[in-house]
Amino acid sequence: MKASTVFLATAVLVQGVTAGQLLSDGGSRQLHDATSPAVTVAMVLQVIAALLVWRPGRGPVRYLAVSALLFVLISIQFMVGGSGELAVHVPLGVALFGASAVLAAQVWAPRSAD
Repeated sequence: MKASTVFLATAVLVQGVTAGQLLSDGGSRQLHDATSPAVTVAMVLQVIAALLVWRPGRGPVRYLAVSALLFVLISIQFMVGGSGELAVHVPLGVALFGASAVLAAQVWAPRSAD
C-alpha cells in the first residue's frame, strides 16, 4: 500500500501543477486532461491496496475508509472539473492533494510495536 499512496499523491500533485500552469499563464488544458487518467488508475489501485490490507485481521479499516472517501471526492472532482466550476474544482483539488499526502504519510509512518 505504500507504493499506491505515493502513486496517488504524485498523480494528484501532477494534476495540481498542470492546473496551476493552466490558470496562471493559460497553459495546456490538453496536458491537464491527459494526466487525469493517472489519477483514476492511482485511485483504483489505492482502493484495491486498502482492501487487501484491511482484510479481517490484517490491518486497520481507516485506510480503506479514507481511500473510499477519496474515491468519492475524486469522482466528484472529475464531474465538477468537466462542468467548469472552478470555484469548487480548485479548492477541492487542493484538499485532495492534502488528503492524499496525509494518507501517504500515515501509511509510511513507523508503527509502534504493541
